[in-house]
Amino acid sequence: MAANVAFVTGATGFIGSAVVEKLVANRARVKCLVRSTSSRRWLAHLPIEFVDGDLFSCEALSHALSDVTHIYHLAGVTKARHREDYFRANRDGTRNLLETASRSCNRLERFVYVSSQAAAGPSLNGKAVTEADTPRPVSIYGESKLAGEKACHEIGNKLPWTIVRPPAVYGPREKDIYTYFQQINWGVRLLLGNVERWVSLVHVDDLVNGILAASQHPKSVGETYFIANTEPCEWSNLGEIIAKALGRKTIRVKLPTWIAPVLAVGGEAISMLTRKPPLLGFDKIRELKQPGWVCSSEKISTQLEFKCEISLEEGMSRTAKWYQEQGWL
Repeated sequence: MAANVAFVTGATGFIGSAVVEKLVANRARVKCLVRSTSSRRWLAHLPIEFVDGDLFSCEALSHALSDVTHIYHLAGVTKARHREDYFRANRDGTRNLLETASRSCNRLERFVYVSSQAAAGPSLNGKAVTEADTPRPVSIYGESKLAGEKACHEIGNKLPWTIVRPPAVYGPREKDIYTYFQQINWGVRLLLGNVERWVSLVHVDDLVNGILAASQHPKSVGETYFIANTEPCEWSNLGEIIAKALGRKTIRVKLPTWIAPVLAVGGEAISMLTRKPPLLGFDKIRELKQPGWVCSSEKISTQLEFKCEISLEEGMSRTAKWYQEQGWL
């Protein structure tokens, strides 16, 4: 990969910073699109080039993309106060980057759009979602990520694009599943209702390896892939695995399903007062109430011969150790 020049958006985030680290380790030259207000904590030690701007900085993008061979588009909005905020970032930002790349890139080999399982929607009737299934997002976030995928399809054969859809991603630096680690560290495992809730997961290292594999393989042009551990996990069992990794004894506390909208009301009210996106609003509750978020990784295994290597037990143990070493727990 010595001759590769990679352009990464969302590089300051959890997954994006891991992608950048792997690219640098693979001896690629890396450019990162970073806003002036973003923390560069996870990137400061790396030999990379920073491009100041955002997904709508057309002049900066055009200049930076001229010699790029691979674009890894991870920037996006996962929490927002308004519907239009999701779509401006996840749909319009993606479209602008695609269009700018089609005009400015002279030797682009691949545009990788990191979408989300939320774009496909939940799994129904115990069946894992596949790439061939009609997308049925249940959240505004999922709708906006699907709109970003459609922007890739609309660019057609002007660019060699590939879409990857991660499920729940965990690992060092992650801050959403981290809140579940905090609960368990306090000795409590919270569960919503009496319904079993199954979820696919992927460790960030496996996801990054899958993203890079998809960006290199000639068969992946114009394709969409889920990247996940082969076996899903039931949420209660996930709590037990995390408790074991932390060396904690816990009590299981079941919350009635009616409390979910109450929590959402509280989250939305706090959002209105602080003018910040809600941590737990109605959009997130719509996702959490689903009985299954399971996806199939068979396609990427068959077409690209890629499989995740980190077991859930090993991954959770690594993650717990990192949180403890960093003083997060």
